[in-house]
Amino acid sequence: MSYPQAGLTGALSPIIKSGTSSFRVRQLISMLVLVALGTSLLGGGYLSLFFENHNSKIQKAQAGMANELILHVPVFSDDIISTKNDVDELTKILKRYRFSEGQADNGTKNELFAYFQDPKTGNVKWQSKFPLEAYNKLNPEGLNDFVEPFGLENFDPKNTNFHKVTVDVMIDGIEKPHTYIVYSNVYSLESEEKVRLVLAQSAINSISEIQHVQYNIIALFFSTLALVLVAQLISNYFIITPIKEFETEVKEIEAGAQDAILKAYPVELTEVKSAINTLINVEKGQKQRYRESLDNLAHSLKTPLAAVLSAQSKYDMKENDQEDLKKSINHMCDIVAYQLKRAAVRTPNAIIRQQVLKPVLYRLRDSLYKVYHDKSFEIRINVDDLDKVRVEKDDLIELFGNLMNNACRFCQDVVEVTASSETNFLVIDIDDDGMGFGGDSPAELLKRGMRDDSKTEGQGIGLAISAEIVEAVGGKIELKASPQVGARVRLYLPH
Repeated sequence: MSYPQAGLTGALSPIIKSGTSSFRVRQLISMLVLVALGTSLLGGGYLSLFFENHNSKIQKAQAGMANELILHVPVFSDDIISTKNDVDELTKILKRYRFSEGQADNGTKNELFAYFQDPKTGNVKWQSKFPLEAYNKLNPEGLNDFVEPFGLENFDPKNTNFHKVTVDVMIDGIEKPHTYIVYSNVYSLESEEKVRLVLAQSAINSISEIQHVQYNIIALFFSTLALVLVAQLISNYFIITPIKEFETEVKEIEAGAQDAILKAYPVELTEVKSAINTLINVEKGQKQRYRESLDNLAHSLKTPLAAVLSAQSKYDMKENDQEDLKKSINHMCDIVAYQLKRAAVRTPNAIIRQQVLKPVLYRLRDSLYKVYHDKSFEIRINVDDLDKVRVEKDDLIELFGNLMNNACRFCQDVVEVTASSETNFLVIDIDDDGMGFGGDSPAELLKRGMRDDSKTEGQGIGLAISAEIVEAVGGKIELKASPQVGARVRLYLPH
């Protein structure tokens, strides 16, 4: 007969197998993935827009500078600076845009300069660091010495070009790499006279600003991670903790430490709690009904058998026939008792509450001293106060009652009960210093059923019932020789 516990274990196996640790890990990983994806998409999108706006701003500013320079710098053959007003106007432009003067800003973040160049010869016609040199005829050819080699051969003369170019700049007598944002464009007249304008601005500020944005995105990422971890802790407390407590209660029920789920849980777990408690109550009711039915069966059968046994002597029967009938009736009584005990034992799937072993053994010891009052022997109990087994109390009394009774019956001076704990079992040895088990195969005494030729006097049915009880709770029983040269019954009972 199977009990509803099988359905209970199947229903809860996903929760029990997964465990709260798995929930925490999965939740944390999912949150981190969402944060990584969200930050990457938002950060990448923001960085892309920033680059676009940043570059657009620089290009617009450089294009405005270029337009003013081409209007106010006389670089074509028909352009001249004829008045002081022309010089003042050009000077205003240079100061407004903060063009570098001389070599004071070489290689610094403030460096900004421009020059006009003959695209055919490569000679510089004018440059902003020495803006009046060409007009005063002061070594105009020397202007070539104060411009940087930006690789202008790679610029497309048909289009306006913006590039980041890194060149070696002489700073304090040492060449150091320096990055510029370079604008280049070729202008021409109807006379087909052409001039190239090169506008170079230090990229230090631009790079620093971009790095600042990148650092902010990284800081945002780790700040979000920190917030996620805090949210995870809060989530664990409010969501995962009830699941953990629920799982703990289920394990306590399976271990026999409690009879039902007792704590209050969130509404999502309330129905599961109710279903489990209902299954437990149904199982208890079935067990009680089984016991009552079997008790009724026992009384129904024992009374007629007893009547037949008492009446058989009244019949005119031969003495041998009367003895055979008596044996058969006694045999039938033993079978009824045996089947009653075997059917009453719980199945391995049942929920069994843990029982403390020591009080049961002391109670049995006191009873056995009274039963065998005419015999001088000692019952030693070496069991810890906290040793527990998952066997129902009635079955526990029946089990040790049978085994200790056999030991007391056949012992000479000592019966000893010793318990030791293993991983999943409590190992209990019941030793006596009697004659031991008869025959070469004492394990035959554990076989189910009862046959006169397969048991020694007084041991067969008790050992068979004991084996049924142990097997039903998922344990094991072994018959061995005792160190005291008697019989040893070793039990493996689940904690």
